[in-house]
Formats: sequence, C-alpha cells, structure tokens
Amino acid sequence: MPMLADIEDPPRSRTPGLLLGLLVALPIGIAFLAVVVPYLVNAVLSGASGLDDRIGQEKAYMDAVCTQALALPRDEKLCGCVLATEYAGLDCQAPFMQWSVERQQEHCGVAENKKAALSFCTCVETIAATMSEAPDDASVLSEAQAYRRCQELPDAVYLPTIEALGGSVSE
Repeated sequence: MPMLADIEDPPRSRTPGLLLGLLVALPIGIAFLAVVVPYLVNAVLSGASGLDDRIGQEKAYMDAVCTQALALPRDEKLCGCVLATEYAGLDCQAPFMQWSVERQQEHCGVAENKKAALSFCTCVETIAATMSEAPDDASVLSEAQAYRRCQELPDAVYLPTIEALGGSVSE
C-alpha cells in the first residue's frame, strides 16, 4: 500500500543502478571465469595426477621389495601390509614411510653418504629419533609421515634399488 509520502515524492527507479552494477560486475565475472577458474581446475588436476604417479611408483617399489627382495626381519611389517591389501599404494603408506625412514637411516649411517646429503640425513635422523621416542606403534607410524618433508629437500636420496636390497630383477 503506497504511503502519502510516496505519492507526493515517488521513489527513484532502480533500473540505472542495476544497469551500472551489471556493467561493472559482468566484465569482472567474465574475467574471473576465463582466467581464475581454468587455473584452479588445472592446479587441482595436475596435483591429483602427480599424486597418482607417485602412489603408482611407490606401489611398484613396494611390490618389488615384497616379491623380489624380501628379507623377513627387515621387511616383515611392510610386506605384511602390501601382500594383504588390494590397494597397497594407498593402504600401506604409513608402514612404507616407516620402512623408508629405516632404510634411509641405514644409508645416512655411512659418513660419506651423510656428508653428501647433509640436510636430508639430518631430517631423516630427526624423524628417526622422534619415532624411537614414540610411545606406541600408532605414534611411530604417525611420526614417520614427516618423511615426506625430507623427500622434498634438494639433496634428497632415493630409496635403495631392488638389487641393493638383495633382490634380482627378472625381465
């Protein structure tokens, strides 16, 4: 119901403000959709692709360790998980990180190797010390997850080859 004030002094039309808002917002929205959205989609997809590649490589390595270079005292926890699960690349990440820290700790125990990769070996030794102080197995596996940060260091060392672990490569 119109009021007396509205009859004597009608409200201004909202159309000019709406058109001005559209003129300002439309180019910004189009630019956002054309530039930012494809960038975000590409970032997510490339990150997922990199993760898939890394998990595939780790699964192949775990399978090779557990089939070609199995040493029971050394590999028992890792291979117990790998051989018991269908998706070892995903399901066995925690035991694999613990196993990796232990192998890298062996590598860094040699003075020449430690000197060649000082920051990496320091990182591995710190994680190994934290793991040894953990109160239970779940905490050990949790602490081992920090090994990913060591892998990103510039002087990071790859895990030992299957041949170095005592396995044979059959082609």
